[in-house]
Amino acid sequence: MLTGHNLVYFAPEKWGGLWRNRQQLMSAFARQNMVLYVEPRLHLRRTLAGFRRDELGQSDLRGPSIQQISKNLFVFRYPVWAPISGTFPSSGLTRTIRRFSIQKALRKLHMLQPIVWFSKPGMIDLVNEIPQARLLLYHVVDEYTAYSDQTPARRQEAREQEKKMMAQVDAVIVVSRRLYEAKRPFNTNTYLVPNGVNYQAYTDALADPHLPADLQVIPPPRLGYSGLIGDKLNLNMLRDLARENPGWSLVFLGEARVTQQAETWQRLLEKPNVHYLGMADISQVPYYLKGFDAGLVPYIQDRHAEHISPLKLYDYLAAGLPVAAMDIPAAREFGPYIHLADSPQDFGQAVRAALADTTPEHRQARRNIAAQHTWEARVEQLSELIRDRLASQFPTSGL
Repeated sequence: MLTGHNLVYFAPEKWGGLWRNRQQLMSAFARQNMVLYVEPRLHLRRTLAGFRRDELGQSDLRGPSIQQISKNLFVFRYPVWAPISGTFPSSGLTRTIRRFSIQKALRKLHMLQPIVWFSKPGMIDLVNEIPQARLLLYHVVDEYTAYSDQTPARRQEAREQEKKMMAQVDAVIVVSRRLYEAKRPFNTNTYLVPNGVNYQAYTDALADPHLPADLQVIPPPRLGYSGLIGDKLNLNMLRDLARENPGWSLVFLGEARVTQQAETWQRLLEKPNVHYLGMADISQVPYYLKGFDAGLVPYIQDRHAEHISPLKLYDYLAAGLPVAAMDIPAAREFGPYIHLADSPQDFGQAVRAALADTTPEHRQARRNIAAQHTWEARVEQLSELIRDRLASQFPTSGL
């Protein structure tokens, strides 16, 4: 693993929300390096709305900007009273305050010459935020121009921002082969590092007879989905699955953030065999998944799904679960271990095949393939490519 360096990760969501690959990777890097996870900047309109809805209060105005998570891992939050504003002169003033705040945090933590990560095209204006940065990395986990809620103008803006980002950073890191094919023409230093899994956490959970109380009361077979519940899921397909198979329990674990399919999601929840358990602490997720009888990957087959590397896929396999998935590239890569559905009409058949796939040998085979995709292995891969980039830029440094 990379050792003795300073890492700054500009993230698109708060540390304490639904865990993604960035929280996993930065937690692992923090074992041997100093890490500052920078939460997203606030926008004036959203800030005012947060106060109106009591999501923000006086304590947020005077709260600490740096929170220590572990020995070497810190989370930075921009001042609530200096949000992004589109009006002059306040826009320039708040930007100066934000820049001063993060520079102050870096000095306080003695984080000199950090390796800086960016995670969204809209962060292009942050490329020069830390002038002393030793290396700039762009971490791509989605095809950001494929989001279904984007207007054509916003999609074009994201495309142009991303081109500028890839032209200015030292390396681009992507999580899927499709993303690699799409981004490499814009930066020859593009690397494929897929998502991974905390394999040891699942090993520990499987050795423990404990099962969460709210899961115990749900009758099997339990068809589980873990992760963000949003418009990328084919909720109509899941509603039909629940209606046509009343003996199956559909269990959803994670944050629900549904907008375009809000009515369908509500109708799905009305089904007596559908159970939404909300978000669970990351440490408890393996205990829930081990109680599933099959894991579901029910994505809409679109341009967005073609580019993703679902964390849940690795989690299901680490739990030894049989998996029913829509036929998307990420699932296809694990073809021998996944039951694929060519179309929504075939998804029920894939679920039945998964439920019948219960032999101990197959269960162990799924666990074995997951063991090859640990976060530790991903960090080693990232460490190697970072060292290579540093060596090419600083050939006399001895790195």
